Amino acid sequence: MQERVMSMIPLRIFRFFIMFVLLCWFFLLPILYAQETRLEGRETQDVVLTPADQLILDSINSLERKLNGRIDKINDRIDNLGRELNTRIDKIDDRIDNLGKELNTRIDKINDRIDNLWITMFGGFLGVMAFIGGIVFWDRRTFLKRAREECRDEVSVDRKKVEAMLKAMRKLSERFPEVREVLNSSGLL
Repeated sequence: MQERVMSMIPLRIFRFFIMFVLLCWFFLLPILYAQETRLEGRETQDVVLTPADQLILDSINSLERKLNGRIDKINDRIDNLGRELNTRIDKIDDRIDNLGKELNTRIDKINDRIDNLWITMFGGFLGVMAFIGGIVFWDRRTFLKRAREECRDEVSVDRKKVEAMLKAMRKLSERFPEVREVLNSSGLL
């Protein structure tokens, strides 16, 4: 905040001097113009100045010279301030341009990283999918082996029961002719 106030002091001085010059211009110009127009309307006469009048004119002339010298110094200061401000503004513009370029390069780098991240994520996703597919395929083969073994075990147990039942039916067919006919018609005898 203090830096901002300090940087505004030359601007305030500049404004003050501009206002001073403008006020002097607007108030002194009409007075000088009015004196010239009054003198043009009259016939000129040779006026003899008294030593006191001469001293007053000399002091006015010296004051005018001093005022013109001060105004010239003020103008030089204003010109110098203008040049300094222009160089500062140019430096600030260069800084802003450099920051813009640096920001653009950073954004481009971030975009490249994001692109690489997407590629990496896509590769990882494909890898995970391939892994899951491999596990499913491997587990399916393992599951099928176990299912076949369990099925064989259950079928062999059931087969033994069916064979035992057929034996029993054959024995029954020896005693009961009706059972023998049913077994013959089914092709089990």
